Amino acid sequence: MRELALDERFEEAGEVRDRLTALLKGAARSQRIAPLAASPQVIAARRHPRGGWELVCIRHGRLAGSTLAPRGAAPMPYVDALISSAEHVDAPVTPLPAAIIEETEIIARWLDEPGVRLVDLDGVWSCPVRGAASYADVLAV
Repeated sequence: MRELALDERFEEAGEVRDRLTALLKGAARSQRIAPLAASPQVIAARRHPRGGWELVCIRHGRLAGSTLAPRGAAPMPYVDALISSAEHVDAPVTPLPAAIIEETEIIARWLDEPGVRLVDLDGVWSCPVRGAASYADVLAV
């Protein structure tokens, strides 16, 4: 891009920038949802505004079930009931999740919210240190 701009080929430099941005956005999206898609089960919890816990079961990136443990109740029996009653989700063809990508992205955003806690994880939750998301300044264009 720099060489094209120095040669005053600004339109071509813009096209290269747009292609690079699309590549980085796609790679960041893939790297963000890949751990969810690969995880057979994730149980997460968040405090409910009225007390108690919102509990969710995510299987291969798909919302398989949810419940609310009421205020004052021990949450683990609700977690156990959630696990046994959640939808069975077959493993997808990797790296795709078992749900549409937009659903998995919504779940990933929910998991990133303050106060959300991982209760149980069957799988590996990791993101590359120098992955595509580290180029957020380019993605913001």
